[in-house]
Amino acid sequence: MRDTQGTPTDPSAREQLQSVSEFLRRALRHFGAVLVMVLVGGAALAVFLQVHQPKYRSETVILYVEKGNSADDTESSDAERAVTTRLRELLFARPSLEHVVRQFGLYPELNRAYGMVDAAEELKKHVQFRAPGGDTFSIAFEGNAATQAQAVTAELGRLVIDGDAALRQNQAKVAFDFLVGERQARDLELRAAEEKLAGFMAKHPRFALDATPLANGAAIRASMGAPAGASAGTPKLWPGIGANAAPASKSGAPAAVVSPNAGGQDGDEARARAALAAARETLTERLVHYTPAHPDVRAAEADVQRAQQRLAALTGGGRGAAPVASPDPNGAAATPVEATPPPRPAWATAPRPSPAANAASAADTAQTLVDLETEWLKLTRAVTEARQRLDQIEAQLFRADIEVSSESGGHGVQVSVIDPAFLPERPLPPGTLTLGLLFVGGALFVGVLLALVLAAFDQRIFTLRDANTILPVIVEVPKDTQRRAYVTG
Repeated sequence: MRDTQGTPTDPSAREQLQSVSEFLRRALRHFGAVLVMVLVGGAALAVFLQVHQPKYRSETVILYVEKGNSADDTESSDAERAVTTRLRELLFARPSLEHVVRQFGLYPELNRAYGMVDAAEELKKHVQFRAPGGDTFSIAFEGNAATQAQAVTAELGRLVIDGDAALRQNQAKVAFDFLVGERQARDLELRAAEEKLAGFMAKHPRFALDATPLANGAAIRASMGAPAGASAGTPKLWPGIGANAAPASKSGAPAAVVSPNAGGQDGDEARARAALAAARETLTERLVHYTPAHPDVRAAEADVQRAQQRLAALTGGGRGAAPVASPDPNGAAATPVEATPPPRPAWATAPRPSPAANAASAADTAQTLVDLETEWLKLTRAVTEARQRLDQIEAQLFRADIEVSSESGGHGVQVSVIDPAFLPERPLPPGTLTLGLLFVGGALFVGVLLALVLAAFDQRIFTLRDANTILPVIVEVPKDTQRRAYVTG
């Protein structure tokens, strides 16, 4: 708009509203475009309804409970996730999907054009697996027919249940076979360890009764005293603990064992020899821990000397020590004749070993004892560990045997269909009415938009504003809105 001097001014609000109203009236002149678009939308709806196939959805719910499983246990949550993953993989396994496609003839065009693999992938897109929590799982399928959706859903649920049962049976059988092989291997290992221990105790019978119930045979042999073949009445020194044996030393050193066949003078002599051997062992053990000047060592030496004196007296060194009367041939009174003094024992005449020699002998004896004790502990530990492993395998094998029996009888888990696949009564939304409203609404929107575009590009003159864009208007003749009166006469 221009003022009296011809300068353009900004339009007022009234003029802006008038301009919008004029533009809408101009758009109404293109109402035919809206009708055309509505007709086109109706035709598209009709074609779509002819081509489109409605979708029907069916669903089944399965209860899956493992016996002996606690809901509050942390491990049960891990087991539940493992079960969910296993059932999902069984459901979407390609062999199962291909079986369903062949059985119900699904997606024939896709199968002929691209093969069974693509048909199985298409079926996977229409199958839903949900695990809402707890012990329930749902399987749903969307098909082109109500009966088809129900049948496919039921078959998918059956395949999952049968596949899980077969998988559990196979796993239980494999675990059982593995444990059977492990039991045989652990049995051989235990037998080898026991044979090594028995061989060691055969060489060193004094370890046979070391508070171990591992080798009864060696313990019996150790308690028998002298080995077979020894002559009766001959004293033998046999390392070990027997019925007539002196007690062993604390370090496990052998003590002298008296043959049970010895008796009378020979028996006293054998016991004296055993006492001497025990005293020497005690002396050797104390020299390992103490010096020769220690009181315990001196007491042990005194015991050795007393034992040697007793043995010398029994072997003939003390016989005839008392004076014996010599008879007189003339019948006179006998004159006592002094008996020959007994010879000195060998330990009294033998040179006493030096302290260095005693220390070296004690060190050798101690090293031998340490080696024997180490070997004994090693062998007993090997037997104990082998026996423990065998016991563990036996316990696991027992549980595996029970699991195999349970899976074979179908008692391992409780699987039941608590909601069978239902027959859908109506297709999935959107329905026909919803589709019609969507198509008509879309056609109207497109038609109105097209009318506005046509009005914006329309170059015809309908108002004063349109004329001012070309030439200045001098006079405007308003439109006669009054109806003319017709006079009849």
